[in-house]
Amino acid sequence: MNNKNIFTRSQIKFSLKNATEEFSLIRLRMTVNGVRFSYCLPADYKIKTDYWDKDAKRAFETAKQHKDLKGNPRLVVSLQNINREIEKTASALIDIIETYRSQNITPTASILQNELRKQLKYKGKQEEEKPFFPDFMSYIDYYIDLCKQGKILNIDSSTRISDGTLATYKSTKNILKKYATARNVVLSFDSITGEFRKDFINFLYETKHNKGEYKANSIGKFIKIIKVIMGHALENNFTTNKSSLKRDFRVLREDANTIYLSEKELDALYALELPPNQAEVRDCFLIACDTGLRYSDISALSRRHINMETKMITLITYKTNTKVVIPMRKRVREILKKYNWRPPHTQSNQATNRMLKKLCEQAGITELISYTEMAGGTRKECTFRKFEKVTTHTARRSFATNAFMQKLSPLSIMAMTGHKTETSFMKYIRISKEENAQLIQDHKFFE
Repeated sequence: MNNKNIFTRSQIKFSLKNATEEFSLIRLRMTVNGVRFSYCLPADYKIKTDYWDKDAKRAFETAKQHKDLKGNPRLVVSLQNINREIEKTASALIDIIETYRSQNITPTASILQNELRKQLKYKGKQEEEKPFFPDFMSYIDYYIDLCKQGKILNIDSSTRISDGTLATYKSTKNILKKYATARNVVLSFDSITGEFRKDFINFLYETKHNKGEYKANSIGKFIKIIKVIMGHALENNFTTNKSSLKRDFRVLREDANTIYLSEKELDALYALELPPNQAEVRDCFLIACDTGLRYSDISALSRRHINMETKMITLITYKTNTKVVIPMRKRVREILKKYNWRPPHTQSNQATNRMLKKLCEQAGITELISYTEMAGGTRKECTFRKFEKVTTHTARRSFATNAFMQKLSPLSIMAMTGHKTETSFMKYIRISKEENAQLIQDHKFFE
């Protein structure tokens, strides 16, 4: 065989087909019998041109070669797969040439190209291309999209993520964008550390929103969401950064200064003479106060959930997908009878909250309440009239607290509210130290 037909591995050259573009196919080139032969790796192995080592003619594989690979195992694996495909292609080409040489045949470029395509032909459906995320912000968008598509569900109930929760994800992303702009930084996966947490909290202390300063629980909600999304990225091999799991990345929490309405206050609200549209708002709220149902469940409540023979309401809760069975109190039966045994029409949550404040003020629920809270990084004393803090969720706290005050067992109340742990349930019990003392003063322990 002529020397010009001797083949060596060094003759196989890999390069980028479109080196000036952001992404490029990888091209194999060699000369066979004086004719240039080229072959492109499949589109599945397209590479971002920044990740191509021009000297080694291979993809980068370590963070020392390119900073984007640090803390991004998914990207590392993707680039390693590209290099494996390059080696596979080179080996296949060598095998083809050696097979022809063993038969004393010198293959043409056309024959090599056809044989290579035949040998490397894909079989079956290809694995979906994995996304690449240049920063943490783009991953938040990806996470939100997965939630919208139903690919991420609530862990406890296997239900879809609610619109309200999605709104908190978006607000977290928006405040992170403001932080990144103010600090002139790009938030990568690796930048989400304990030091970031401290600086982010300080930024929020310095920042105001349309209702004033950020409070501890609002800041804690942002931190919690960052932990959730970073946890998802870690579990799915998009990062190796475990900083969000450490103790110094804890969620900021403060006991909420929420209220409940006593039985006396609920009676005053029930006694109001109101026009039909306002009465519907009041009556929906009172049903919630006497059943412990969330606003989302009150909105979905229908005649089929109500059994007048057993005087029970039975339904599957929207948020936790939990079955609850709740006896109907006298006030609930009176309200339902007024509406021909159908629940009154509900308005939007926002409109209901505005109306409730007006109605509670009208009912004389104007007690002056003072408390301290952390806002803007300092503890401050706040004072308000009770009606100012009434919302739809006040009803659920009122039910739990009033039932507890009537000495129903926590387990019995939890069976109706759907709480699964006593710890989470007890957050709904809003009695004061004075009310607690009155509640237990007749106990034989204090005789």
